[in-house]
Amino acid sequence: MKKFRATASILLLAAMTMGLAACNAQPAVTSLPSVSTESKATTSETATEATTSEETTETTETTTETTSETTTETTTEQTTTKEPTPTPAPAAKTTVKDQYKRSIKVGGKTLWTHIPQVLIEGVDTDDFNEEVLNKFIGIGKKNDSRLYYSYYVGKKAVSLYITVELETGNSSKKNLYVYNCSRTTGKKLSKSEMLKIMGVSSSAFDTKVRNAIKNMWKKKYGSDTSAAKKKMEKASLTSSMISSAIPYVNKDGKKAYLIRQIEVPSGALDHIDLHGTFS
Repeated sequence: MKKFRATASILLLAAMTMGLAACNAQPAVTSLPSVSTESKATTSETATEATTSEETTETTETTTETTSETTTETTTEQTTTKEPTPTPAPAAKTTVKDQYKRSIKVGGKTLWTHIPQVLIEGVDTDDFNEEVLNKFIGIGKKNDSRLYYSYYVGKKAVSLYITVELETGNSSKKNLYVYNCSRTTGKKLSKSEMLKIMGVSSSAFDTKVRNAIKNMWKKKYGSDTSAAKKKMEKASLTSSMISSAIPYVNKDGKKAYLIRQIEVPSGALDHIDLHGTFS
């Protein structure tokens, strides 16, 4: 019995020793879940970058093809719809002469009427000349006025400067008119077209006109402080009045302007046409 207890004690001690040994053993190294997750994420990002790169390439190729097609279509359309450019004719023979002439004696004076026309070799000016004739034929047939003109022939335009004057010859009763004709088309030139030919910007021209009006009031009516004068001066400096000024080239080849019908206080209320040069 004692032998059995001794043996049992020995066995119990051995079992306790083995249990302690098991508790002190080191665990085996395994792949951590976090490492595995990061690896998958990296793989996913790499795949995404590859896909994006492929999509960008496809988009670029598509854009290039579209641009090429658009360019081709535009070029074809321009070629198809392009109108022939008129050939300038600066050397074409240009003549300005009467298309209507009349003289009449009134009070011992001979009053002449000369309505001009522009003739350009190889260019149709019929519409331009008809407009000028229709404007002045009624005035020309009256017995109380003179009508005469001067002109300038430039490389690209012809400027007509027409004066209508009462038989008294009073300078304040003169009415002035300007017409510009293209030597290329034979048509009447607009204000912007004439300024382009003259090489003058619209803003520079309007500034010149505005200053001319201001100087006229200061020089002729500076001492007039009446309310009527101030009202007329203000009206003459409105945007509509300034924009109505007409550019032209005078008989001496200088750049000029004409502002028609400014109301002024010359005794009874009257009107004048203001004109001048700036070259």
